[in-house]
Amino acid sequence: MNGYNFTDRVRKVLQIAREEAARLHHAYVGTEHILLALVREGEGVASAVLTNLNVDPEGLRAAIQGMLKEGKNLNPSQDLPYTSRAKKILEFAMSEARELNHYYIGTEHLLLGVLREAKGIAAQALLTVGVTLEMARAETLRLLGTDERLLADRQVVSLGPIDQRFKTAIALIELHRVRFGDYPDSLAALQFFGAYDVASFRAVRYEKLPDGYALDIVTPKGEKPGLSYPADFWRGLGIRRTNVDRSSP
Repeated sequence: MNGYNFTDRVRKVLQIAREEAARLHHAYVGTEHILLALVREGEGVASAVLTNLNVDPEGLRAAIQGMLKEGKNLNPSQDLPYTSRAKKILEFAMSEARELNHYYIGTEHLLLGVLREAKGIAAQALLTVGVTLEMARAETLRLLGTDERLLADRQVVSLGPIDQRFKTAIALIELHRVRFGDYPDSLAALQFFGAYDVASFRAVRYEKLPDGYALDIVTPKGEKPGLSYPADFWRGLGIRRTNVDRSSP
């Protein structure tokens, strides 16, 4: 896994995915089986993200199965091969973990990987219930930044304070656009935030722009904050100007 480890919960999800493939008499593990497994497992950060985005598990399961046909493989083995799209999900999950400076693959990374493999059945099913990659990423950032109860699904580090507050502010700003159709006029216009989020607001400087927004980290002498993120981190976000380094490979 190139230095990355699956959490026990992700290992369980991948085992359930094989069981779902066998139940449907399929001779492979596809994106649809991975998403069915995430729904069936029902715990961890991915489940919390879907719950917070008002996804009904049974409705999502029905949407997935409505896109499938039962297979003809009546004697499935325990070692079913992954489709190329399913393999791509695992690669995308590693990429998501890398962007968050995590050295493990959790259910949250797996869910984002499912959505990034946009042509797969799983991503299409999520779209039918109203979940986009941008929405899931924003809610994931919010949960990882503010809900300590979910740390049981994570194996290693917590994010540094500045990094954490920057990502929390992004999550709340992006969620505002998803819910209300536009970016907020100011941080004071944001809704659904708690005491920790107020501290995040003090750490950043926000300006709404015609085509998005500017977001800087406040530093004592106006110096650059010393953070950098790879190009994939910024994809889908409305940030048009920031003092955070975008040049990380």
